[in-house]
Amino acid sequence: MSAWELIVAGASYLYRASFAKWTETSFLVNVGFFPAVALLDLITGRRLIKWSRKLLASVGSSVTIFVLNGIFFPVLFIGAEKFQALYDRLHVPHVPRAFWDSMPAWVVGLVTLLAFDFANYWNHRWMHWRWIWPIHAIHHSDPVVAAPTTLRVHVLELVFMSCSYVVLLGWLGLPAGAIGLGRIFLILHNQYVHIDVDWTHGPLRHVIASPRFHRWHHADFKPAYGKNLANLFPFFDVLFGTYVELGPCRERMGAKGVPENDVVQLMLFPFKEWGRMLAELVRPKKEPEPEPALVPIETRREDRR
Repeated sequence: MSAWELIVAGASYLYRASFAKWTETSFLVNVGFFPAVALLDLITGRRLIKWSRKLLASVGSSVTIFVLNGIFFPVLFIGAEKFQALYDRLHVPHVPRAFWDSMPAWVVGLVTLLAFDFANYWNHRWMHWRWIWPIHAIHHSDPVVAAPTTLRVHVLELVFMSCSYVVLLGWLGLPAGAIGLGRIFLILHNQYVHIDVDWTHGPLRHVIASPRFHRWHHADFKPAYGKNLANLFPFFDVLFGTYVELGPCRERMGAKGVPENDVVQLMLFPFKEWGRMLAELVRPKKEPEPEPALVPIETRREDRR
């Protein structure tokens, strides 16, 4: 068995074996990236990380949210299996495995990345819709966007993403090894675009997402709201009209009305926000008070006499 086949087999095993093993691998990739960047920063002196107390507070909150999500992972796993079983009962036609086996590995890998990023683009776009925004707002709450920001995801967003993958990608029948490797690559790239550096990728800026591209997505700046939604391929934003290119991003990070690093409030935020929105729907609207009638100038003059 070649080294490449061994890597694919390992990724396939991790993806198929159990949700717990896959979660453990994702955790190691996620948590290991930031120390690796910090070490590179120390060795090269490139200032890839802008150290501050505010950054440390944000990292602490993001890691805490990730650990708390771990409590719900077994429930999420069972729910994902049930949803998959429900989808399978629909007998939706899918691409046969033999088709992918006949394709070169690089073609399968590229299709996997394109398919996942297409799904991620529309997931992301839907999560900026008013009623789904409360679960995604937690990710946007980070006032100091850095690699650990990728850990700041509400468990309900994980549920939404897992179910949408089944619906959007299940019919493709992609090999487990390609999915495993593709997701590890996407996790690493997602960490990369959250680094606080002004890198653009030059002529490839529409092909591969850069830190500047994604930083504008996190900016609390109205012209950038709901823009630059693709995780990996910005040409999806170009194609669907959500691409912005505004130069270096020096705007404030975060989201108005969303707690920054209060973990308890962040975990409760979707429920509070939905409660507020529902209350607005059922609360009777106040009738606008009638404006006072305007008195003609001539009449007012006569009254003074």
